[in-house]
Amino acid sequence: MLLGGVQEALQEIENTPSFTKLIPEVRTNIVYCLPDETEPKNVCAVEGRITVVDNQPKAAGRPKIGGSDHMARALIHIKKQRPEIQAGINLRYNPKTTKAIKKHTEKTDTTIGEIDRKKEPEDRKKGKKKSMPWKINYLKKKYGEIPDIFYETPGLGKEPLYVYIGKDPLYLAREAIKIAIKT
Repeated sequence: MLLGGVQEALQEIENTPSFTKLIPEVRTNIVYCLPDETEPKNVCAVEGRITVVDNQPKAAGRPKIGGSDHMARALIHIKKQRPEIQAGINLRYNPKTTKAIKKHTEKTDTTIGEIDRKKEPEDRKKGKKKSMPWKINYLKKKYGEIPDIFYETPGLGKEPLYVYIGKDPLYLAREAIKIAIKT
C-alpha cells in the first residue's frame, strides 16, 4: 500500500516535465505513512529524493520505507496535530511558485500558512533535528491548525520551501502538478 502509493504519485510527477519548476535545490520528496504511524523510520518516501535529469523530474531512487528523514519527521510531527494527514511533499519557494500556490488555494479549500524562521529560538537553530517540533508548534499556535500548504521563510543555511500535506500522495502529486503547470 505505502510503496504503491508513493510509486503511483512518482510516476505522475516523472511524466510531467513542468514539475521541474517546483523542485528546490534540496530536491523534492514525497512521503506517505499508515494512519496510526508514529515513527519516521516507518514512513515511505523516495530514496534519494526527486531531482532533475535532462530537464525532466526523475527519482534518484525507488520508494522505500525509511527513504526520508527530514520530510518523514515533518509528517510525524504534523500527524500529532492533524492525525488524518498521511502524506506530504516539499516544493520550491519562489515568487512564481508563490503566485501559483495562492491562486490554487483561492480556488480550492486548501489553507496556507507561513513559518517565520526569524522567530525560531536560537537553541532550535543549533544542532540537528531540533527545529521540526518548533516549526509545527509555531503553525498550530499561529493558525489554530496546521495549514494544508505552508512555507518557511529563509534562514541561515536553510532553503525556503513549501510543504503540501494531505491524506494521499497521488492527490498531492496531482495538485502539485496543477501548480507546476500554472507556474
